[in-house]
Amino acid sequence: MAYTFKGGTRPDDHKYTAKSPISRIKDPDTVSIALSQHIGVMCKPTVSVGDTVMVGQMIGDIAGGLGCPVHSSVSGKVIRIEEVTTATGGASFNVVIENDHQNSLAPTVRPFGKKLSEATFDEILAVIRNAGITGLGGTSFPTYAKVAAAKGRVDTLIVNCCEGEPFQTSTCRLVLENFPAVLGGTKILMRALGLRGALVAIERTRRLEIKVIKENIDNNDLISLHKVSSKYPSGSEKHLVYSLTGQEIPEGKTPIDLGCIVFNAETCVAIFDAFSKGIPMIRKVVTVDGDCISEPQNLLVPIGTAASFVIEQCGGLSGNVKKLIFGGPMMGQAQWDVEAPITKGTSSILCFSDYFDKESKLEPVCIRCGRCVDACPMKLLPLDIAAYVSCGNIDKAQMLGASSCIECGICTHVCPGGLPVTQLVSRAKTEIIMKRRSSVSDK
Repeated sequence: MAYTFKGGTRPDDHKYTAKSPISRIKDPDTVSIALSQHIGVMCKPTVSVGDTVMVGQMIGDIAGGLGCPVHSSVSGKVIRIEEVTTATGGASFNVVIENDHQNSLAPTVRPFGKKLSEATFDEILAVIRNAGITGLGGTSFPTYAKVAAAKGRVDTLIVNCCEGEPFQTSTCRLVLENFPAVLGGTKILMRALGLRGALVAIERTRRLEIKVIKENIDNNDLISLHKVSSKYPSGSEKHLVYSLTGQEIPEGKTPIDLGCIVFNAETCVAIFDAFSKGIPMIRKVVTVDGDCISEPQNLLVPIGTAASFVIEQCGGLSGNVKKLIFGGPMMGQAQWDVEAPITKGTSSILCFSDYFDKESKLEPVCIRCGRCVDACPMKLLPLDIAAYVSCGNIDKAQMLGASSCIECGICTHVCPGGLPVTQLVSRAKTEIIMKRRSSVSDK
């Protein structure tokens, strides 16, 4: 076991909310729930304008293909179903619900009703799918599809408790406050996949979290704790597998191809809640921070809540916001609309002033220093890929392995010339995918 990897970086943590317990915000008057919160096909609404809905009721599902359902996070009336523009410029349909503040639970919200030892693979898969659970570590890949693909193919289950992004502390708080639920979800996954053990991974510097994990697994011979490097991006799926097994995941392959499967701690909690309480994926733990937030906190937020409402629960803004980000500052998505709703994949809301987002007055330029090459955890040549993208030579960028980029943001972070290297490589990945789709459709 390596417990580390080549490359990476150690950005300033800024973990100001590490001691902020998770608290539940008051329910918003309206929620806008996206029908596309996962990798795959957008859901079709299963409700109509004027319908009364309940907490946990399914309001969108897929007719076929990859995807998972979405549920109402409040009870009330559907007032509209509207098309919206996402932060990436794409289109999505959202179900807007007026909250009646009664929190009436749907009759479908009920515990599994059987002992885990009696549950079959298909029953476990159905619970995970019907709860609309997606990967909560950032990918938003439908969890049931991941479990289905791993059946009979994996012998190592890794529970990812790492949290390398600056500012974010939601996973750390979840481990400190609710690790028994993480453990419960882990056991359900072990049962589904027929595994006799699991590895819990966390950065070696997280002393309080390590203490809590040890206390909970002390008498459990099947689940072991493994402390990995604290450098970023130690929580990346590819690097976690390498750190714990010494195996590198080839381009185009997944951990499952190497006999491993990785689940984020929050995903495990969501699975446990679905089995023990029947609660689908309707709420999200979100870190709200940044130098423009008056009272940074960790909050349990109903999915579909507007960012502006969440920020109000933290005392509002204390300065002029230059940038609003969903997710971490390294891999997060800048938002253009403060009314953008929280989705299953939203791990944090960060509001930064000019202090954290200083623009260079000079033209961005590559000075060929090689810092991005040294720091790239995927062993790529970011500066060369970026150069080829800039001159429109996508074929050369592809030859240099642009598709293997995990978009960790390190190359942009370490670039002294202010060049948006990550964004250029990401553009190459997008154009490569579009080119592949075009060639397939032409056949």
